[in-house]
Amino acid sequence: MNRFANSLSGLTFALLANAGMAADMSHSGFFDDYSKLQSVDASWISFLYTSDHFNEVLSTTQAVVVPQPEIFLASNSKYQGISPDEMKSLADTFQAVVIDALSDKYQIALSPGANTVVLRMALTNVHLKKKGRSLLQFTPAGFVVSSVKRRMDDFTKKILLTEVTWEAEILDGRNADVLGQLVVQMGNQSKKKEFTSWDDLITAMSVGGIRLRCRFDNASAGTDQDCLEITETDLPAR
Repeated sequence: MNRFANSLSGLTFALLANAGMAADMSHSGFFDDYSKLQSVDASWISFLYTSDHFNEVLSTTQAVVVPQPEIFLASNSKYQGISPDEMKSLADTFQAVVIDALSDKYQIALSPGANTVVLRMALTNVHLKKKGRSLLQFTPAGFVVSSVKRRMDDFTKKILLTEVTWEAEILDGRNADVLGQLVVQMGNQSKKKEFTSWDDLITAMSVGGIRLRCRFDNASAGTDQDCLEITETDLPAR
Protein backbone atom coordinates (compact mmCIF):
# COMPACT_ATOMS: atom_id res chain seq x y z
CA MET A 1 0.00 0.00 0.00
CA ASN A 2 2.91 2.39 0.66
CA ARG A 3 3.77 2.68 -2.99
CA PHE A 4 0.31 4.05 -3.76
CA ALA A 5 0.21 6.34 -0.75
CA ASN A 6 3.54 7.78 -1.82
CA SER A 7 2.23 8.41 -5.30
CA LEU A 8 0.13 11.25 -3.88
CA SER A 9 3.21 13.22 -2.90
CA GLY A 10 2.86 14.84 -6.31
CA LEU A 11 -0.06 16.84 -4.94
CA THR A 12 2.49 18.81 -2.95
CA PHE A 13 3.72 20.02 -6.35
CA ALA A 14 7.25 20.27 -4.98
CA LEU A 15 9.91 21.44 -7.40
CA LEU A 16 11.80 18.32 -8.26
CA ALA A 17 14.61 17.41 -10.57
CA ASN A 18 14.05 18.27 -14.21
CA ALA A 19 13.81 15.52 -16.77
CA GLY A 20 12.43 15.32 -20.26
CA MET A 21 8.84 14.37 -20.82
CA ALA A 22 8.59 10.65 -21.46
CA ALA A 23 7.57 9.91 -24.99
CA ASP A 24 5.25 7.10 -23.92
CA MET A 25 2.99 9.18 -21.65
CA SER A 26 -0.53 9.03 -23.03
CA HIS A 27 -2.68 12.16 -23.15
CA SER A 28 -6.26 11.62 -22.01
CA GLY A 29 -7.32 15.13 -22.96
CA PHE A 30 -8.22 16.06 -19.37
CA PHE A 31 -5.52 18.76 -19.34
CA ASP A 32 -5.59 21.43 -22.04
CA ASP A 33 -1.79 21.33 -22.22
CA TYR A 34 0.55 18.46 -21.34
CA SER A 35 3.68 20.07 -22.75
CA LYS A 36 5.03 21.46 -19.45
CA LEU A 37 4.90 18.18 -17.57
CA GLN A 38 8.30 16.76 -16.73
CA SER A 39 9.16 13.15 -16.02
CA VAL A 40 10.37 12.64 -12.47
CA ASP A 41 11.59 9.67 -10.50
CA ALA A 42 10.75 10.50 -6.91
CA SER A 43 8.07 9.37 -4.48
CA TRP A 44 6.09 7.58 -7.17
CA ILE A 45 5.38 10.75 -9.13
CA SER A 46 5.25 10.04 -12.84
CA PHE A 47 5.01 13.55 -14.32
CA LEU A 48 4.90 16.95 -12.66
CA TYR A 49 4.65 20.67 -13.42
CA THR A 50 4.65 23.65 -11.06
CA SER A 51 4.41 27.29 -12.09
CA ASP A 52 6.58 30.09 -10.75
CA HIS A 53 3.51 31.55 -9.00
CA PHE A 54 2.48 28.38 -7.17
CA ASN A 55 3.61 29.35 -3.65
CA GLU A 56 2.62 32.99 -4.11
CA VAL A 57 -0.99 32.08 -4.87
CA LEU A 58 -1.20 29.40 -2.18
CA SER A 59 0.03 31.87 0.44
CA THR A 60 -3.25 33.82 0.13
CA THR A 61 -5.58 30.86 -0.46
CA GLN A 62 -8.52 30.69 1.93
CA ALA A 63 -10.78 28.21 0.15
CA VAL A 64 -10.55 25.33 -2.28
CA VAL A 65 -13.04 24.32 -4.96
CA VAL A 66 -13.04 20.54 -5.47
CA PRO A 67 -15.25 19.51 -8.40
CA GLN A 68 -16.21 15.89 -8.86
CA PRO A 69 -13.40 13.98 -10.57
CA GLU A 70 -13.97 12.94 -14.14
CA ILE A 71 -13.66 9.23 -14.94
CA PHE A 72 -12.31 7.92 -18.26
CA LEU A 73 -12.67 4.17 -18.85
CA ALA A 74 -9.91 2.72 -21.01
CA SER A 75 -11.22 1.61 -24.39
CA ASN A 76 -9.63 -1.81 -23.83
CA SER A 77 -10.77 -2.26 -20.23
CA LYS A 78 -11.91 -5.84 -19.70
CA TYR A 79 -15.09 -4.57 -18.07
CA GLN A 80 -17.08 -1.57 -19.31
CA GLY A 81 -20.46 -1.99 -17.62
CA ILE A 82 -20.70 0.88 -15.14
CA SER A 83 -24.20 2.20 -14.56
CA PRO A 84 -24.81 5.97 -14.21
CA ASP A 85 -25.50 5.50 -10.48
CA GLU A 86 -22.28 3.56 -10.00
CA MET A 87 -20.28 6.17 -11.90
CA LYS A 88 -21.73 8.93 -9.72
CA SER A 89 -20.97 6.92 -6.57
CA LEU A 90 -17.33 6.59 -7.60
CA ALA A 91 -17.06 10.30 -8.39
CA ASP A 92 -18.77 11.28 -5.12
CA THR A 93 -16.50 8.99 -3.10
CA PHE A 94 -13.21 10.24 -4.54
CA GLN A 95 -14.36 13.87 -4.28
CA ALA A 96 -15.26 13.32 -0.61
CA VAL A 97 -11.90 11.69 0.14
CA VAL A 98 -9.99 14.83 -0.86
CA ILE A 99 -12.51 17.22 0.70
CA ASP A 100 -12.24 15.36 4.01
CA ALA A 101 -8.48 15.83 3.99
CA LEU A 102 -8.76 19.58 3.43
CA SER A 103 -11.96 20.71 5.09
CA ASP A 104 -10.87 20.59 8.73
CA LYS A 105 -8.57 23.55 8.05
CA TYR A 106 -9.63 25.18 4.78
CA GLN A 107 -13.02 26.23 3.51
CA ILE A 108 -14.50 24.26 0.64
CA ALA A 109 -16.01 26.70 -1.86
CA LEU A 110 -18.65 25.95 -4.46
CA SER A 111 -17.33 28.40 -7.05
CA PRO A 112 -13.95 30.04 -7.78
CA GLY A 113 -13.06 33.61 -6.94
CA ALA A 114 -10.53 35.71 -5.06
CA ASN A 115 -8.33 33.78 -2.62
CA THR A 116 -9.45 30.42 -3.95
CA VAL A 117 -7.86 27.66 -5.95
CA VAL A 118 -9.59 24.93 -7.93
CA LEU A 119 -8.40 21.33 -7.61
CA ARG A 120 -9.45 19.46 -10.76
CA MET A 121 -8.99 15.70 -10.84
CA ALA A 122 -9.60 12.82 -13.18
CA LEU A 123 -9.15 9.07 -13.14
CA THR A 124 -8.09 8.17 -16.65
CA ASN A 125 -7.04 4.96 -18.39
CA VAL A 126 -9.26 3.12 -15.91
CA HIS A 127 -9.02 -0.65 -16.31
CA LEU A 128 -11.64 -2.79 -14.59
CA LYS A 129 -12.01 -6.56 -14.27
CA LYS A 130 -15.12 -8.38 -13.18
CA LYS A 131 -14.83 -10.80 -10.28
CA GLY A 132 -16.59 -14.12 -10.25
CA ARG A 133 -19.99 -13.68 -8.59
CA SER A 134 -21.74 -15.96 -6.16
CA LEU A 135 -25.50 -15.88 -5.56
CA LEU A 136 -24.94 -13.85 -2.41
CA GLN A 137 -23.44 -11.04 -4.46
CA PHE A 138 -26.65 -10.37 -6.37
CA THR A 139 -28.88 -7.60 -5.04
CA PRO A 140 -32.46 -8.82 -4.58
CA ALA A 141 -35.10 -7.21 -6.81
CA GLY A 142 -36.67 -4.17 -5.20
CA PHE A 143 -33.81 -3.66 -2.75
CA VAL A 144 -32.96 0.04 -2.58
CA VAL A 145 -29.39 1.04 -1.76
CA SER A 146 -29.63 3.89 0.70
CA SER A 147 -26.23 5.57 0.58
CA VAL A 148 -23.32 6.46 -1.70
CA LYS A 149 -20.97 4.38 0.43
CA ARG A 150 -23.14 1.28 0.13
CA ARG A 151 -23.31 1.66 -3.66
CA MET A 152 -19.55 2.13 -3.78
CA ASP A 153 -19.00 -0.93 -1.58
CA ASP A 154 -21.33 -3.05 -3.68
CA PHE A 155 -19.56 -2.02 -6.87
CA THR A 156 -16.01 -2.52 -5.61
CA LYS A 157 -16.82 -5.94 -4.19
CA LYS A 158 -17.67 -7.22 -7.65
CA ILE A 159 -15.36 -5.14 -9.85
CA LEU A 160 -11.56 -5.02 -9.55
CA LEU A 161 -9.55 -1.90 -10.33
CA THR A 162 -6.40 -3.15 -12.07
CA GLU A 163 -4.83 -0.01 -13.54
CA VAL A 164 -5.52 3.71 -13.43
CA THR A 165 -3.85 7.03 -14.14
CA TRP A 166 -4.59 9.85 -11.74
CA GLU A 167 -4.42 13.35 -13.20
CA ALA A 168 -4.81 16.48 -11.09
CA GLU A 169 -4.24 20.18 -11.58
CA ILE A 170 -4.54 23.27 -9.43
CA LEU A 171 -5.97 26.42 -11.00
CA ASP A 172 -5.90 29.99 -9.73
CA GLY A 173 -9.51 30.74 -8.80
CA ARG A 174 -9.27 34.31 -10.11
CA ASN A 175 -8.22 33.63 -13.68
CA ALA A 176 -7.95 29.83 -14.15
CA ASP A 177 -4.18 30.00 -14.64
CA VAL A 178 -2.63 26.56 -14.20
CA LEU A 179 -0.47 26.52 -11.07
CA GLY A 180 0.48 22.87 -11.10
CA GLN A 181 -0.22 19.54 -12.75
CA LEU A 182 0.31 15.96 -11.73
CA VAL A 183 0.12 12.61 -13.50
CA VAL A 184 0.47 9.39 -11.50
CA GLN A 185 0.31 6.00 -13.16
CA MET A 186 -0.88 3.16 -10.89
CA GLY A 187 -0.98 -0.55 -11.44
CA ASN A 188 -0.55 -2.72 -14.51
CA GLN A 189 -3.63 -4.48 -15.86
CA SER A 190 -1.52 -6.98 -17.80
CA LYS A 191 0.24 -8.36 -14.69
CA LYS A 192 -1.93 -9.63 -11.84
CA LYS A 193 0.78 -9.12 -9.21
CA GLU A 194 0.91 -5.43 -10.18
CA PHE A 195 -2.83 -4.72 -10.04
CA THR A 196 -3.80 -1.63 -8.08
CA SER A 197 -7.00 -1.60 -5.95
CA TRP A 198 -9.82 0.68 -4.85
CA ASP A 199 -8.55 0.72 -1.26
CA ASP A 200 -5.05 1.71 -2.37
CA LEU A 201 -6.46 4.50 -4.52
CA ILE A 202 -8.61 5.88 -1.68
CA THR A 203 -5.66 5.74 0.71
CA ALA A 204 -3.43 7.45 -1.84
CA MET A 205 -5.91 10.27 -2.43
CA SER A 206 -6.39 10.76 1.32
CA VAL A 207 -2.66 11.09 1.84
CA GLY A 208 -2.42 13.41 -1.13
CA GLY A 209 -5.09 15.71 0.24
CA ILE A 210 -3.25 15.99 3.55
CA ARG A 211 0.04 16.64 1.77
CA LEU A 212 -1.62 19.37 -0.28
CA ARG A 213 -2.96 20.91 2.93
CA CYS A 214 0.60 20.81 4.27
CA ARG A 215 1.78 22.80 1.26
CA PHE A 216 -0.95 25.37 1.88
CA ASP A 217 0.26 25.66 5.47
CA ASN A 218 3.87 26.12 4.38
CA ALA A 219 2.95 28.84 1.89
CA SER A 220 0.70 30.79 4.27
CA ALA A 221 2.93 30.55 7.35
CA GLY A 222 6.31 30.72 5.64
CA THR A 223 7.29 27.35 7.10
CA ASP A 224 9.21 24.53 5.45
CA GLN A 225 7.69 21.28 6.71
CA ASP A 226 8.64 18.25 4.63
CA CYS A 227 5.19 17.31 3.39
CA LEU A 228 6.52 14.11 1.84
CA GLU A 229 6.98 12.68 5.34
CA ILE A 230 3.19 12.36 5.62
CA THR A 231 2.10 8.77 4.93
CA GLU A 232 -0.97 6.61 5.41
CA THR A 233 0.01 6.13 9.07
CA ASP A 234 -0.98 9.77 9.62
CA LEU A 235 -4.54 9.18 8.39
CA PRO A 236 -7.42 8.91 10.85
CA ALA A 237 -8.84 5.41 11.24
CA ARG A 238 -11.52 4.55 8.67
